[in-house]
Amino acid sequence: MEKFFKFSIFSKFDEIIQGVSQRQYGDMRFGTIDDSMVTKNREHFLGDLGIDIHEVVVAGVTHGTKIQEVSRDDKGRGALSKSSAISATDGLLTFQQDVFLMVTVADCLPILIYEPVVKLVGILHAGWRGIISQIIPRAIEKFKTCGAMPEHLVIGIGPGICQKHFVVQNEVLDNFLDNYPTATFVRNNHGYVDLKKAAAKDFKKMGILEENLEIVSICPACDHGNFGSFRKEGEGTPASAGVIGMR
Repeated sequence: MEKFFKFSIFSKFDEIIQGVSQRQYGDMRFGTIDDSMVTKNREHFLGDLGIDIHEVVVAGVTHGTKIQEVSRDDKGRGALSKSSAISATDGLLTFQQDVFLMVTVADCLPILIYEPVVKLVGILHAGWRGIISQIIPRAIEKFKTCGAMPEHLVIGIGPGICQKHFVVQNEVLDNFLDNYPTATFVRNNHGYVDLKKAAAKDFKKMGILEENLEIVSICPACDHGNFGSFRKEGEGTPASAGVIGMR
């Protein structure tokens, strides 16, 4: 049995390598455990995907909306240390083969993107801050400036926290009620937000075809510990890594 999740929507593209690590690989994020152990965990996961760790470019996620195009010159950035990652960036894209894009998540959504006509891959780290700040429309606009057509984009969303486990209040609740009412349920002054539904709404609004979206139902807080959940486990939660690239 594979120890990582793979989106089925990319299976028809032989050139695409992609996956999201599960807990068995250990923590993929620098800062909680010894850096050498994170590097070992990453090497194990990436090796199982057939990727060398020096081929990876890692986004230094900050729950923002910056999206950066990268190239072979960036290979290895963030792979072996936090300080060398693409700073203050929550999205990456590349036209180049053998450049593999990575984000780390522990409840937030890893979103993998491919435009098979122009051969452009991308990855996003999307939590509630990024979604409210419109990281998805910004990403699609970035893809369009690179020649991508929204109707050609193939997208995988998740694994990530489900509506039942994602509770918000006050300004955050108001933001989601205003912008994503169909993804927000209110009970006893608490809001329960479906981040995957909100993300899908944004993609469809930007012209992505429904049949080109794969929304994964897996929730780290529900899924018997296969993925780390910050909301459920708190500090020290092992983060997963989402990866995509072309051979």
